[in-house]
Amino acid sequence: MSVLKYGIVVFGFLVACNVNAQANFTDKIDKLLSVYNFNDAPGLSVKVINEGESIYSKGFGLSNLDYTVKNSDSTVYDFASIGKQFTASAIWSLIKEDKISLEDDIRTYLPEFPDYENIIKIKHLLNHTSGIRNYHTLMYLAGFDYNTSYYDNNTVLELAIKQKHLNHQPGEKVSYSNTNYNLLTIIVERISGQNLNDYLKHHVFSPLKMNATFVRVEHGKPVKNKAIGYMKSKDGYSFSINTQLSYGAGSMYASVNDLAIWTRMLNEQIPRFKPLAQFLKEADILNSGKKLNYARGLMLDTYKGFNVVGHSGYGFGGRSHLLAIKEKQIGIIVLTNTPTINATSIAYQILDALLLSEEKTQKDNKVNSPFEKQNINGFVGEYKEVNSDMTMTLFIENDTLKALGSMGKIPVSLVQFAKDKFHRAQSENVKYDFTISENHDMIISFGGTPFYFKRAHFVDANTVNILEYIGDYYAEELDVSYHFYTENSTLKLSYKGHENITLKPVQLNEFGNNDRTLYHFVKDKNDKVTGMLLSCDGTVKDIIFKKEKDR
Repeated sequence: MSVLKYGIVVFGFLVACNVNAQANFTDKIDKLLSVYNFNDAPGLSVKVINEGESIYSKGFGLSNLDYTVKNSDSTVYDFASIGKQFTASAIWSLIKEDKISLEDDIRTYLPEFPDYENIIKIKHLLNHTSGIRNYHTLMYLAGFDYNTSYYDNNTVLELAIKQKHLNHQPGEKVSYSNTNYNLLTIIVERISGQNLNDYLKHHVFSPLKMNATFVRVEHGKPVKNKAIGYMKSKDGYSFSINTQLSYGAGSMYASVNDLAIWTRMLNEQIPRFKPLAQFLKEADILNSGKKLNYARGLMLDTYKGFNVVGHSGYGFGGRSHLLAIKEKQIGIIVLTNTPTINATSIAYQILDALLLSEEKTQKDNKVNSPFEKQNINGFVGEYKEVNSDMTMTLFIENDTLKALGSMGKIPVSLVQFAKDKFHRAQSENVKYDFTISENHDMIISFGGTPFYFKRAHFVDANTVNILEYIGDYYAEELDVSYHFYTENSTLKLSYKGHENITLKPVQLNEFGNNDRTLYHFVKDKNDKVTGMLLSCDGTVKDIIFKKEKDR
């Protein structure tokens, strides 16, 4: 056989193998997503890029229940917090124009902002290390009615300005807060003189030909192929009626087709925007010297030996996930129009289907993460999330370390992959880090976003005198009063828009609502309750409430 004929045969064989592999992959993903192929319910759109080429692009379910319009790869979704990387892109563009610096004090552009003890820099907003409280959580704690009350970025700024304290010193740790990106948006608009959508359209969207991508900066503008976001209830589906216009941390829209272009950019395949990709993926250093896992609108993680960048999103009308792996030129985008569909789980199941070989994982673990298996008894115990009432119990069953959270129903098995580090047996992107630290005893990270826990000493509810805590308490920072009372031998709470909340003891003088809110009552030297410190979601710490008669 001639060399030419041999080459043709080999080429034909490789093409046939590639076609068969792609057909098998398509069948596998079709089967995975077949449960969402509804004719009467919302669904999702999915696009997969492998080795730089589109290999899967489909929609499932309906984008509009009123007119039974089906989702497709051109359907435009609200992708929530994935939008943060686009706001970070606007900052990159301003840096390129020498109009701003990562080291700038944010008060240079927000002079009305409180002058805290330590300077908050632009970089601290980008990587969520500012310590600024999350506005969504603050509004919830203040009793804000999302269905009837309007808010925008100015509302967020005003609420942030009222806060007398930070959660922690800037640069101390990652504390995810949407407020950071709303403030960045205000800064972009003040410097550029344009709204965020116009600025990004000129500097990012149009050059990348992401023509279906935009920031929602106004109401009433028609959007072609838009998916309506739905929430499921016992009576069916409903859509959101709130009229908020806050954006920058979210409220951005795109199709999976447009976001596939974005993953190519993140994988540094678009030369003009390679500096942007590198900027977004650059990890800053904490005050302690530790490198961050949250870059600039992007989470940084490892999965089966590969470096993964990405972000998830969650809102009233849907969930979303975008991830990219430069080494394999992979991009996976999952956008849904109902939060009952777990976009992150689907994205990683698709990634598992692409990364069939375990050889790289084993090789990298041996080379980069040598460790000796530890005595897992040392990790057993009770833990509580910092600035939250969420608890976690770690125990051993059948020689396996397992974890059960207060908001979970089934224990998860943990697998050690490095010294003091474990991941869930069925979800390698969920990691447990027990590295010794002064401020926490365990970090659980989901694709790069950290949740901090400390060992806890839970109290017996029968030993707690709940009558000590009844009364009315007021917080100036939230301008709200909380009323604590007893009912059927249980401590209860009511405040604006929230009635009859049942509280349970957690630790000494602490109660929780089993929804990541912690009420820590403060006593004087005579053991008399004088106030309460309110923390929530891990993103708001110690809002001061004074007992009414002590005000």
